[in-house]
Amino acid sequence: MKLLLLLALLYLTGGKALCQTVFRVDSLPHQGIVLNKGWQWQPGDNPDWAKTDANDRSWPAIDPSQNITDLAQIQQTHIGWLRLHLQIDSSLTNRVVSLLVDQQVASQIYLNGRLIGQFGRVSANPDQVEAYNPSGADQALWQTTHFKLDAQPRQVLAVRFAQQPGVPYLKFWGQPIPFLLIKLHQADQRNHYRLDSAGNFDITFLDYFKGGLFLILSLLHLLFYKWYPAQKVNAWFGLYCLFAAWAYLNQPLIYQFVHNVPLRMQSAIVQLVLFFVTHLAFLGAVYSIFNKPIGVLFYGALLVFSGYVVLYTLQVNMPDGLSTFLALLLTDVQSTGLLLLATRKRGSEYGILTAGAIGFIIFLLAYLAVPLLPVSLFTKHILLNVFYNLSTLSSPISVTLFLAKRFAQTNYALADKLLQVEALSAQTLAQEQEKQHLLTTQKDTLEQQVSSRTAQLSQSLNELKATQAQLIQKEKLASLGELTAGIAHEIQNPLNFVNNFSEVSTELIEEFKEGPFVHLPQDDKGSVEELLGDLTQNLQKITLHGQRASRIVKGMLDHSRTSSGESKPTDLNALAEEYLRLAYQGQRSKDKTFQCRLVTNFDTTLGKVDVVPGELGRVFLNLFTNAFYAVNEQSKAGLAEYTPTVWVSTRQTQVPVNRQVVEIRVADNGTGMSEMVKAKIFQPFFTTKPAGEGTGLGLSLSHDIVTHVHQGTIQVTSKEGQGTEFVIQLAQSKK
Repeated sequence: MKLLLLLALLYLTGGKALCQTVFRVDSLPHQGIVLNKGWQWQPGDNPDWAKTDANDRSWPAIDPSQNITDLAQIQQTHIGWLRLHLQIDSSLTNRVVSLLVDQQVASQIYLNGRLIGQFGRVSANPDQVEAYNPSGADQALWQTTHFKLDAQPRQVLAVRFAQQPGVPYLKFWGQPIPFLLIKLHQADQRNHYRLDSAGNFDITFLDYFKGGLFLILSLLHLLFYKWYPAQKVNAWFGLYCLFAAWAYLNQPLIYQFVHNVPLRMQSAIVQLVLFFVTHLAFLGAVYSIFNKPIGVLFYGALLVFSGYVVLYTLQVNMPDGLSTFLALLLTDVQSTGLLLLATRKRGSEYGILTAGAIGFIIFLLAYLAVPLLPVSLFTKHILLNVFYNLSTLSSPISVTLFLAKRFAQTNYALADKLLQVEALSAQTLAQEQEKQHLLTTQKDTLEQQVSSRTAQLSQSLNELKATQAQLIQKEKLASLGELTAGIAHEIQNPLNFVNNFSEVSTELIEEFKEGPFVHLPQDDKGSVEELLGDLTQNLQKITLHGQRASRIVKGMLDHSRTSSGESKPTDLNALAEEYLRLAYQGQRSKDKTFQCRLVTNFDTTLGKVDVVPGELGRVFLNLFTNAFYAVNEQSKAGLAEYTPTVWVSTRQTQVPVNRQVVEIRVADNGTGMSEMVKAKIFQPFFTTKPAGEGTGLGLSLSHDIVTHVHQGTIQVTSKEGQGTEFVIQLAQSKK
């Protein structure tokens, strides 16, 4: 009897009760229900498999919510079907529910034979398949399908799927890549909770917050680098923040706006590259903070990261978390170690960096300890996200605060220096005006002295001619000087007429242009204007060369003058220093940009020396002026690390026969001179300066004053391109 009842039951149920797996849906909680059990699948394509009465008892079981990379049988199938038998509670029948799908294929979803949703393009032709993933960054952003459950308790959910060829299935930064994950939700409660695909509370908004924060920091630090390029740490840290912002925004933006499966897989590669580049940039920023060069560790990490990206792109199976471990081992350990030791090695001002590194370690340890806590999975999920974000933000924020503090200190220092520069500029301007006034006064005094001594020179020549008490050489020089003075005086008058009349003629031409020229016929004005222009240029040339001839005549007069001054005890150190400053200011008045280092080494034991101070001062003036000219020309060559310098020293040496010798040395690091130039340097009218800048009489006159007036010697040593040194020796009777 029991056997007959069993056979009758099998007949009424079609034999399905004992072999068919049914997924029971008794209620719909707020987090929804994942349909991950009871599925069966079959490769191939038959439209009848969407119907409720299709025979699927022989279909193999499958969990489509698994990663597609773990389902080898699916990866080898182009097109196929999935079926799930549902047992719906009577309280849910005839209700509208929502269907959420996370998939890596294209699909058509049927309920009891009717199509309720389609995602992507399903086709038997592989070239026409377009894989589509409707999931978003969180469930509130997923594309959903709303449908009404039928009235009967037993219902069948069928899915027709097709794979797009050539898609590299890559895990998106630890996110699962399910073959086909379907969740049922109440239609009116899905948006009340932001959940991820695993049903956990989703805090993707923190990624947007961190992305925006790092984007702002990148703009600030790149602007800091533009304003102050010497601080290269701002460039490194600005790039780090830029890549970090991209990394934090890449995943949620891709999930929200991109549903094409191949593009999502490619974005996984981009996410991995950004992760590694961010860690390298932060390590570079830490190196830059401590002025450490980019070393082997940095390039080794770059090589390892590059190899990992290549293997990841080739879909080589690697352990989960290996990328994080490599980044932590190769970059974070080094950067955190440097930040931890910053205070001890660099001082208390680096304490904020050490605090950030300590925060990173504490929050990282807390993150690792969360799975051991006896709390709910929901609480664990929240704590993991909180500690992870705190650990990733602690070091960057400490570096940002440190750099901001350093930038503020630099600004304060620059402001103080600016005030000092302004005060110094005002002081320099006042000193320059005072110097100009002094130079003007000294120029007038020198002109009066030159006029007075010119008259004394004429008187001295007459006295030398009358006494004939000097040596034959002095008589010849006196005669030559008298002849030179006479010739110079005779030449001076015609030169004055030439200069004066050339200037008057120029003025007449200007008057002609303003008067009669205006009334000339228009046809004649062109030729007349050209003629007047030529005349003006000729007169200017006459004036230029006339003035040059006047300078030469003046030099001849100076050279022909014989001293009538008397020797008297003189402070030689003070005399040399006075004419050194005078010559320097004279050079500065000609060239405002001229700068020279003056080095003096005067013998403090040197007493007063019997010399003619005015004449010896002229010698000093000529030597100093030539030295300044030489170093100025050398500085124009643009040599690296060249500092124009002039050295002046005095010393006293003893010689036999109750005599002592006073030695004066004048040296420079200017252009120097060749042996050929050195042999002619004391000849009258010989000069190495360009035309119009020198007469060639200064050193000749200096030689005569030292040798004839003071019975001393003057010698020169020089090396071309390195400098010149003049040595004057004056013999004195020992007192």
